[in-house]
Amino acid sequence: MFIKYMTVVIALAAIGCSKSSEVVGAGGDNGNSVGGGVIIPIGGSGGNAGTIGTSVGQSGELTIVVRDFKLYKASDSTTDPDFENVPKTDQNGNASTTYVGDWNDLNIVTDTLGEDHKPVYKNTSGTTLTTHGKAAFDKWYNTVDGTNIMQAIPMTLTANADGTYSYDSLSAGPPLSPGGGFFPIDEGTQYATKFGNQGKNHNFSFTVEIHTVFTYNGGETFHFSGDDDVFVYINDKRVINLGGIHSREQADVSIDSLGLTKGQTYPLDFFSAERHVTQSNLLITTTLGLTTNTDIPIQ
Repeated sequence: MFIKYMTVVIALAAIGCSKSSEVVGAGGDNGNSVGGGVIIPIGGSGGNAGTIGTSVGQSGELTIVVRDFKLYKASDSTTDPDFENVPKTDQNGNASTTYVGDWNDLNIVTDTLGEDHKPVYKNTSGTTLTTHGKAAFDKWYNTVDGTNIMQAIPMTLTANADGTYSYDSLSAGPPLSPGGGFFPIDEGTQYATKFGNQGKNHNFSFTVEIHTVFTYNGGETFHFSGDDDVFVYINDKRVINLGGIHSREQADVSIDSLGLTKGQTYPLDFFSAERHVTQSNLLITTTLGLTTNTDIPIQ
């Protein structure tokens, strides 16, 4: 599988998930304030291959941005209707009060990253199976006072003897994976927020945003699994689309099929959303020398 091409594998683990997916190239503050955000230092304008500014830190030393959301409540205008508010339908949109998932939703975002380095909502004048319009979606990866709380959190990929770097939430332990599973902002942990677990055994409603750069040499490998929605972009083009509320899924991308130039530096941008109980997992195993892309301000 990993002979002279880079493979990106994404598998999701939350309750309720579809078997289909769209694949390209297949084969801070500890929650003491609401909103405001943290700006990660920037070093340039970002952009296409060869124009990425100097990233800082050693390979595997990443900054992940987590935004915590309250569970949706119709009477609370500060809540986002996309979180813990599953469709009252089956996968095909037919009304149902008994169906509990999967809700695969491949029409949430466009196939290119926006100029602000964020995913672009596709149906600007409507909704999708699991989302409730552009205004709600645009809060996923932007800090909005009262609606979400942002934490910029360091994550270290462990260097292994076989030359890979990895992070496995099932074994990593605190602070990001207390007791197994990926729950970086649970009550009582280092990066907990004021919203807390909201009566659940974990803090489930959050998004993750990671901006990295890598130098393409050919033959590298990248393996990732997590949940719910996952959107991955390489050189600003979407290569993984696992939108929706669902359990484990998997996708593969051959990076050698994307037309990249060896020796050039490219951005790899990752976005996910944990929108429904009961599981949250994150696994990364890669031979890429990923570093945080400090050209992109996060706020």
